[in-house]
Amino acid sequence: MATNRLQGLKVMVIIMLILLGLQYEFGMAVNLATQPSLAPFGFSMNGVIHALNQIGAVAVIHASLGSALVVIALISLIISLRSGLRSLQVFGSLAFLTILLAAVTGLLYTLSGFQNNGDTHGMATNFLLSFTFYFLELYFLKPIRLAA
Repeated sequence: MATNRLQGLKVMVIIMLILLGLQYEFGMAVNLATQPSLAPFGFSMNGVIHALNQIGAVAVIHASLGSALVVIALISLIISLRSGLRSLQVFGSLAFLTILLAAVTGLLYTLSGFQNNGDTHGMATNFLLSFTFYFLELYFLKPIRLAA
């Protein structure tokens, strides 16, 4: 794969790590905020937005950033898969999967009326895994030095 594409992937992975750090901070702020006790509800965008608004702007930012992370992770996955390098393909796939699972568990937590703590655990675990997988992908993007 062209070196400039790998350089672009490296920049994208670094951006993902930074955004994941921000997502962690917003997630902790949401976790520490007073959360309303709502009855569990079925999926609807209006219902989700209404529930998030009851916590405040930080919850809306956390959810919006989580959605953006899924899209960016998908783009990163495509580039990783096209690289032809097995390590990038594996860790890019695992990183995308864990980002997606974190988003799904976040949605499920909201739909539970902020009552299912197993879903918050799922978000935390998948965050940690995605951060680890992106860090490993960054490691495997290091320059290859040829012996002289």
